[in-house]
Amino acid sequence: MHRICIAGRPNVGKSTLFNRLYGKRSAITDSMPGVTRDAISGTVSLGDLTLEVIDTGGIGEGEAQLEQAVCSISRNEIRRADLVLLLVDVTDLTGEDEELIEYVRRCDRPVILVVNKVDNEQRVQDVSEFWRFGLERVVSISAAHGLGMDDLEDAVLEVLGVDPDAPEESSEAREQANDPDHSSADTDDEDSLAGEDGDHPREDPLTRPVRLAILGQPNTGKSSLLNRLVGEERALVSDIAGTTRDTVESRFSYKGTEFNVVDTAGIRRKSRVRESVEYYAVQRALAAIDDAELVVLVIDAVKGLSEQDKKIAARVAERGRGVVVILNKWDLMEDRENALNALTDRIHFLFPVFRHVPILPTSTITGEGVGKMLDMLLHVRGELHRRIDTGPLNQALKRWLEQTPPPSGKRPIKIRYMTQVHANPVRFVLFTNRKKLFPEFYLRYIQNQIRQDFGFRHIPFFVELRE
Repeated sequence: MHRICIAGRPNVGKSTLFNRLYGKRSAITDSMPGVTRDAISGTVSLGDLTLEVIDTGGIGEGEAQLEQAVCSISRNEIRRADLVLLLVDVTDLTGEDEELIEYVRRCDRPVILVVNKVDNEQRVQDVSEFWRFGLERVVSISAAHGLGMDDLEDAVLEVLGVDPDAPEESSEAREQANDPDHSSADTDDEDSLAGEDGDHPREDPLTRPVRLAILGQPNTGKSSLLNRLVGEERALVSDIAGTTRDTVESRFSYKGTEFNVVDTAGIRRKSRVRESVEYYAVQRALAAIDDAELVVLVIDAVKGLSEQDKKIAARVAERGRGVVVILNKWDLMEDRENALNALTDRIHFLFPVFRHVPILPTSTITGEGVGKMLDMLLHVRGELHRRIDTGPLNQALKRWLEQTPPPSGKRPIKIRYMTQVHANPVRFVLFTNRKKLFPEFYLRYIQNQIRQDFGFRHIPFFVELRE
């Protein structure tokens, strides 16, 4: 897969161009310079090619430690790219632009100089000034308005050795290829169960890439975990809380399973979210839960839990996602055995919905516990996709009812049968004669028996009552 890097100084429109190519608001756009801090990526279909497009942080002359780290990541992505889209602002050519152009020359990477914000006749004429740098390809666009995008796509295909005039797939097919709602990773619903034994066997969902979201408070080690998993510095790591503002999408493989992993912006209390940029980052982090299959909730073992962690846990449980909790920075802990027991008890007390969830001590700096975390994620995923046939399920139900009958009275509760209607998230339907009068304690009994007898030990699942 070809890697295309979008580079440029802050606030020239890199994230707007990324969103235009990717087809959804993945990077945050704002008039504040330096909004994108991490290198974020997305997969784009262009003609017959599948491309990885990377949006880097702005490269400037800032001397602050954080700005230097942003520049380091951006320059690393430039050196690794198959093609650099070097973005400049037609209204504001600066010395930083010229230095960056010279830097890309020294890297000896194929480059297209993309002149952005060309949205009127005067600015079209101003583009001629940029040919003086001697670059072979200069393309003018307006990323905000979608102007010039066809010319840019043709130039990209030409650099990558593809004839832009060759027949290509329809725009509708391209949109579906880029639209997660049309991907093969959609979960199976109740209607599809009827065709499970038909002429077209169901694709094994465990062969698909895992959609993994990394969640937690700011500065708990989420980006350090991502960098350890993918083996490269993609997310910005700093001791300044909240340095990740975008969702950073990366891929890696573990024991033959492909992972698409998203490191999200840390979720803070609403009262502490002042910048609109950070507000959108938080909203997208929460949305990442909806799109994920598995979640890693990162908790700082030194600082402990917070009320916001509880809200994250509730969101994960509501969506029925598989989750592993890691207690990070374990290398800094003393009296580890007692600390693990105390933190586990605390999590179970604050998060009753997480009593079944694996809790593992880790250090993303030393790598301690990361392998165990990955093994547990694969195990949890297996539970998420487990399906129980209706026959064995109702044989077990009959046994449970005999062991502990439902309460009797003037209007006795009768349970007719049960079936699993969904996997990932796992959902059962229990048919009864009195849905509204069904005792909560007896529903919990049924849930506990399902968990114990059918191996759903580490995931949330749902039992719906129907009459």
